[in-house]
Formats: sequence, C-alpha cells, structure tokens
Amino acid sequence: MRKTIPIGSFRFINKVWLAVVFFIIVITIGLGLWVSIQTKEIFNISINDEYLGSTSTPDIVKNWVDAEKLEFEMQFPDVQYSSSKIEITPQRKFMGKINDDKVLKEIAELFSIEASGYKLLVEGKVVGTVKNKQIAQKALTTIESMYDPKNLKQEVMTLSYKNKQESKTELKSIKIVESIAFEKVTVDPSELLTENQLLRVLRGSNEKNIIYQVKAGDCISCLAQKFNISQKDILANNPWIKNDFIGIGDELDLTVNRALLSVRTEEISNETVSIPNGVQVTYDESMRRGTSKVINPGKPGLKKITINTIKVNGELVDEVLVGAEVIIKPIEKQIVQGSKVIPGIGTGSFGWPIVKPQITSEYGKRWGRQHEGIDTVSTNRNIFAADSGKVIYAAKNSGYGNHIIIDHQNGYQTLYAHLSKINVKRGDLIEKGDVIGIMGNTGRSTGVHLHFEVEKNNKQQNPMKFLD
Repeated sequence: MRKTIPIGSFRFINKVWLAVVFFIIVITIGLGLWVSIQTKEIFNISINDEYLGSTSTPDIVKNWVDAEKLEFEMQFPDVQYSSSKIEITPQRKFMGKINDDKVLKEIAELFSIEASGYKLLVEGKVVGTVKNKQIAQKALTTIESMYDPKNLKQEVMTLSYKNKQESKTELKSIKIVESIAFEKVTVDPSELLTENQLLRVLRGSNEKNIIYQVKAGDCISCLAQKFNISQKDILANNPWIKNDFIGIGDELDLTVNRALLSVRTEEISNETVSIPNGVQVTYDESMRRGTSKVINPGKPGLKKITINTIKVNGELVDEVLVGAEVIIKPIEKQIVQGSKVIPGIGTGSFGWPIVKPQITSEYGKRWGRQHEGIDTVSTNRNIFAADSGKVIYAAKNSGYGNHIIIDHQNGYQTLYAHLSKINVKRGDLIEKGDVIGIMGNTGRSTGVHLHFEVEKNNKQQNPMKFLD
C-alpha cells in the first residue's frame, strides 16, 4: 500500500528551504556590499615605464610635476626642454593599496628635466650654444649689418677714380662667407649663451700673438707679404716705427685680430668724377728752361661711372668698372715752356730716379704717422737725378744713411736716401738723368731700396704728383 505524507510535513520542508534561500540571498547581498565597499579607484603611477605604486588621486603627481616644470621655466625662460615620461593609469581594485608619500618620494628621485639648445657651427667648429635658432640668426644678422655701407662710419675709397664729385652706393648683396650650421643638443641650461654673449664670441679673435724679430733684408712690405697681413696692421701694432725704418733685432707684433666671420658685400656705385683735362705744351727758345706761362687754363671734364665693388669686412678686395658716360668733355690746358738751357737749373719736370720702379711704401699720413717720401725698389741699382740742379748735400747720417740732396734752383729740392755709393759731391752741377749713386741699405733700413723725397718751397710734397 502506498504511504502518504501528511500535508503538514510539506509545509515544514518549504519553510526550511525558504529560510535557506533567504539566508543565502542575504549573505550574497551583504558580501556584495562589503566587496563593493572595499573596492575603490586607485591610480597606478609609472615613470619611464617603471611602476612606482598607486596614489589616491592623480592630482598629487600632476601638481608636483607642474611645480617642477614651473620652477624650471621661471629659472630658464623660453628654454626648450623635455621631462621624464610619467603615466597615470586609473584602476578599480579590491582592497587596493595606496601610498602617496612613497610614490612622491620615488618620483622626486627619478624625475628629470633635460634642456635642449642649438650648437652654432662655423666651418664645422662649435662657437657657442643658444636656446633657439632665432637668437643665433639675430646675432649673424647683426654681424652682417655691421658691414652694410650705410652703417659704416668711414667710407673705403675705391682703388681708382679718387677725384669723384659725388657718389651714390647701392648694396647689391651681403652675406657671411663661412659655412654656418646648427645642431640640436641636450645642454646644461646655465651654459646657454645670450645674443650679446654670442655676438662677443663671433666678433672675437682666434689668433695667437705673433712676435717677430727683424732679420737682415726684412722690410715692412716684405713682412706684410710673408705673413699675409697688411702694412696697415704692422704699423698699427707697432706705433714706434717711424718712416718705415726697422732695424735688425727689433721685435714686431704681427698679430692680426681676425674675426671668426667674414662678411662679403657687393655694392654698385654710381659716381660723377672729373676727367683730367691734360696739358698741351709748346716750347719757346727765348724762355729759360724751367719757366712757363699759361695760354689757356683749360677745364676738366665730367663723366658718370658705375663701379661694382667687392669688400670683405669692409676692406676693398676687388672692383670692376661696368659703365662710363662722358657728360662734359675736358679742355686741354695750354702752356708755353722755356727751352733755353742754363746749367744747374731744373726744368720743373721730374723723371723717375730708378728704372722700372716698384713702390713698396707710399707718401703721406698712414695711421697717425707721416711718411715724407716714397720707397721704391728695382733690379737696376743705378740712381738717376730726377731733374737738373746743384748738389747741396752728399754724405752719410744715421737716419738716411748715404744720401744726396739736389737743389734744382727753381723752388724744388729732391732727396735720395740709403745709397750704397755716392757718385757726386757737394757743389756739382748735374743734368736730369745723370747717375748720381747706387741703391743700397745704409742708415735706418733693413732692405735694399731708394727713399725719394720732393720738397717745394721748403714744404714736403708727394713725389707721385710730379713723376710720370
């Protein structure tokens, strides 16, 4: 027979199950709430891909990093830089551990800021480092502008056409000769140069002092050519030199302040210059040689010329005449000269005292000193009288050495110095072109040459005004 379970028993069992289910639900909900409470958002911090730990908020790290960057920017304005790579990754984690102080301490130890700048290279050599290219470019532009003709205080006279009436110059081009390059590098920001500091470097010199002891056969022009410097630099460095006299054993400072950069300018000059009118001479046998009279004073002409000029650091290196137009034709000066010969009286016309002369030093004020004559050399050592006259001096002294003075008895006197031999004596009447001595190296001289002077009415003259 089948047994039946009382209805009351089913009710009991259902109550038990309901209680168990309810308990499980309560436990599950409670556990979920607890897990939810214990699960929080943390921020994992890494620097340069190295994990440091977790913080409660990203602002702790961000504020610290921002403060470091701000301090750098205030100390080194406008300097480009890069910093350590910091990654902040948010995460919800059960029972997540955070340690703000520990993370900040490790960041302080590992975090770094690197400044960057640009090396300026001239001909491949580093001359300085700046924070950006613009600073270097400004300095280079300033260097160029120093040699812009409109900024130069003194005009460099062209090699020709010194009798100009007016001039207008246009700058065609200006550029630095040396190669310029930049290289981006990591630097110590305290070593970066400002624009003014870079300018001082670029305008400075990389030359060592050169002290030279004069030897036999040396002369100013010879040393200038030997050391590839100008006579101007030699005389400027050695102000004690007088009339180009140097002696064996003298010490010369041959140092040249060569700037790191050379600026080449090309200029077009439009000038109006005078045209010499020339002289037409006729002779009159009734008039004494050396006398003359002007029949027609004549008149110089005018012409416009265009010159292309090349300069390096303001010094003229080349010029080319590219155009010329005559505006006014010159009218010749007409002179009648006497041709009656009287011994010992000059003609007033001077010839070169040596054959095929080469000028080694010119007349005039040069950098604060006066050179009273011209120095010349020639392969032919004979010295000729520049004009007829009377010898009033033919002897030796410590300065000019063996020298001769001729009075042409028409207001002119000529002097011939440093001779090795004198062929005339005081009181001799000589004719133009007579051999009066031999070129030498006596007196204050360190090279065989002739020092030649012209004096008119007791005043020194530029001999080049009288020599053909």
